[in-house]
Amino acid sequence: MSRLRPEWEAIVVGGGPAGLAAGIQLSRAGLRTALLERDALGGQAGRLALIENAPGWPDGISGRRLMSTYVRQARAWGLRTLKGELVGLCPGPAAQRLLLADGRRLSARSVVLATGACFKSLRAPGAGRLRGRGIFHAAFDVPANWRGRRVAVVGGGEAAVHQAVHLAGRARRVFLIARGPLSAHRLLLSRLAALPNVEILRGRVIRVEGRSRVSALVLRGARGARARLPVAAVFVLIGARASAWSRLRGRPGVFVAGDARGGVERQVAVAAGDGMAAAVRALRWLRERA
Repeated sequence: MSRLRPEWEAIVVGGGPAGLAAGIQLSRAGLRTALLERDALGGQAGRLALIENAPGWPDGISGRRLMSTYVRQARAWGLRTLKGELVGLCPGPAAQRLLLADGRRLSARSVVLATGACFKSLRAPGAGRLRGRGIFHAAFDVPANWRGRRVAVVGGGEAAVHQAVHLAGRARRVFLIARGPLSAHRLLLSRLAALPNVEILRGRVIRVEGRSRVSALVLRGARGARARLPVAAVFVLIGARASAWSRLRGRPGVFVAGDARGGVERQVAVAAGDGMAAAVRALRWLRERA
């Protein structure tokens, strides 16, 4: 395959803010560019109810609306979008060869990996067995309505606090379980403090109970005491790690962008800017080898 002219000059893997921004930049530069996404375009950002720190939107904007503008702009410049999941990538000096889960093979002169971050799992007995059956990573991934039910959020960072605030508008009671002090910014903490149906619990989850679905959590407090907490669902937001594809960073013709690189700046605007920067690096690399 490396002797043949690659199908694409650039392939972007991942349809979140970083991937769409990279696709906009590469397509606008006149490259034959395709974007590969296994789920819905917009990624996790597209499921956010409200984004308040996106420049240019003083009243905030829903993730769905913001990401739809990215998609329209990218397609207006000629970006092709493909449905599929990347399972293999063989970098090379002339062609990057991509293998998809359905057996299809693609080739491109350059690849931008914007595959996002992977959420860390809850390490407690029962958690793995009940994943997707009451254990989730974000409420916007779950179509169920939690109105009138008791739910828990595990984590003490900004994502966990934001999740608790989001769920409080639907659930009867939200328990925010954190091992240490909350580390969200002041505005988010003030909103959390104003919610009467949110309770902060100090400790960690040591067991998840339930047969076919989550029914309760067993907690161990800071002083070692145990407590059983009946809940209908638990949303685990204890951090994220870089995509496994990030290990290919630095290979000829391969560029990594957005949350896939790791780090703590998990913001839509940051991811989009990083996607643009990765596309610029890819363009420079291609021009040097034209």
